[in-house]
Amino acid sequence: MTDGISIGSALVAPFLVVLRESIEAALIVGIMWAYLDKTNNKEYQRYLAYGTIGAIALSLVLGGGIVILLGELAGFWEKMFEGVAAISATLVLSYVIIWMAKHAGSMKGELETKIDFAITEQSAQSLAFLAFVAVTREGLETVLFLAPLLSIDLGQTIIGSVLAIAVALALSLAAKRQIYALDIGKFFNYTSLILIVFAAGLFGYGVHELVEAAEIMGIESPLFERAWDINPESKEHPLHENGAIGVWFKALVGYDGNPEWIRVISYLGYWALAGRFYRKTFGSYS
Repeated sequence: MTDGISIGSALVAPFLVVLRESIEAALIVGIMWAYLDKTNNKEYQRYLAYGTIGAIALSLVLGGGIVILLGELAGFWEKMFEGVAAISATLVLSYVIIWMAKHAGSMKGELETKIDFAITEQSAQSLAFLAFVAVTREGLETVLFLAPLLSIDLGQTIIGSVLAIAVALALSLAAKRQIYALDIGKFFNYTSLILIVFAAGLFGYGVHELVEAAEIMGIESPLFERAWDINPESKEHPLHENGAIGVWFKALVGYDGNPEWIRVISYLGYWALAGRFYRKTFGSYS
């Protein structure tokens, strides 16, 4: 299925978002790792690795489960799943932005406090669980975001995700000495803007899929009509939403050359709310 999001965006979109989520996970684990190093508690670092590996394994299992489920769906239920998954991903990404706005500045201190407590109690399992929870949260966010894209182009989505993880790992290893001194507030300022951009496009896509599900059931509404159609007749035209140029706008900002009215309203509504929140919350970091 490629009418909602193009094949090209099935590579670009997961790459950028998975890159962000992977760097965030690496940042959190890196801070904990560096703190154990700084406080001469290197013997506990392996437990961070255990927790991280466990979280990655759980995320892969969940992702595999979604792929299997998608293979069993068709027609109405396929559209419903893609629509609900996309809108759910938007809500989760939005929650992440809000959560980070409240906790980014104090995250390093909170992590250090939890590590100190675990060491004082000599609870290596607590350190493993701390890393497990942190990485699992990022993994679940990523899996939820990728769910609608996996049904569009499984291969492109996996390639984009693997490339993102590889790049994030390389960047983390290259900058491991600077991670502890990183300004977390500014990091989440800029990366949260990336999430807002993708969340808006994903929200519009979810609405589009639910409209198609409703039409399969014979439901009609003036809001389901096309607001405009500016796509060139040929899909090979660069400015077509699936063309060489249009595909990048579709991947980055959720561009659609012939959207339904309800998709336009939903997209602009999300941007209005998210943009206002971003300016009020992250303005002090810029």
